Amino acid sequence: MMTPYPIRLRRPKPEDAAVVCDLVIACDVEDFGSPDFDLGELLDMWSGFDLQHNVWVAENAGGQIVGYAFLEEDSEEKLFSYGFVLPSARGTGVGTALLTAIESRADELASASGRDKRLQNVVPTLREDAQTLLRTRGFVPVRLFKRMSIRLEAAPAAPDLPAGITLAPFLPGVDEQDLYAAYIEAFADHWDFAVPGFDTWAEQIGRPSFRPEWWLIARGRDGDIAGFALGRMREDTLYLNQIGVLRSFRGQGLGLALLQTAFLKAYAAGQPNISLGVDTSNPSGAFRLYEKAGMRAVYEVTVAEKTIQPGSPA
Repeated sequence: MMTPYPIRLRRPKPEDAAVVCDLVIACDVEDFGSPDFDLGELLDMWSGFDLQHNVWVAENAGGQIVGYAFLEEDSEEKLFSYGFVLPSARGTGVGTALLTAIESRADELASASGRDKRLQNVVPTLREDAQTLLRTRGFVPVRLFKRMSIRLEAAPAAPDLPAGITLAPFLPGVDEQDLYAAYIEAFADHWDFAVPGFDTWAEQIGRPSFRPEWWLIARGRDGDIAGFALGRMREDTLYLNQIGVLRSFRGQGLGLALLQTAFLKAYAAGQPNISLGVDTSNPSGAFRLYEKAGMRAVYEVTVAEKTIQPGSPA
């Protein structure tokens, strides 16, 4: 049954979190076949969002939450957004209403700064209706990302670390500055990378779900960071947010060793499911590396973009 009009947008309240999480999970199941989200992740995200300006929920005439969207101010010139519409409410204008709100907020930010903003939005590649909506609003596809996963049916082999490399978990209060510098260096040549301020980057360390044992740091003989694998344990999956190897240590198998170490730790903790996202055009060969480790693509999303100029119509 289609959701009746009118659609009302409002700001989320803390008590909305569980309903919004269920909505996102319903979208994942519909679009990808299985959920890829949990309440802890939503609460982590909301802890860093400007809920009063950059997040919306959409209600139908009966007061049911049927849509959810957010916008992140990634850098001085880039904005990132994502919207979700309950499958039973698709085709009723919810997506259009959310996208209009996102664009209006982007226009406010562009006007306040006096500079153009690149507004990005993400949709499942196979959702033709969502792709069409973005095209009609002037968005152009710019990148494809795949979610890759593996389920370990047996204990993985021990990693083969390059000579002189040691691995250890992240030490809070000790490793922050070194890891921040290594993160910037490792990802400097990645597509669309924007350098975050230290305080912004470090916010993730203070989130409720953060566990230092799932952040692995590789160091060379001189003690400098050579690479890292930064993960978050969800209810049913270890999700690897970033795997990075500094340029001077590439080509030695360190990326694969970091990945295999994460596999081994997850399996030992009773968690056989591991997942990550990858830019399919990454020049470092990350997609091939993950395939070599036994991971397989389970779905794909498209990043589309448009330029918002100061004072442009929403």
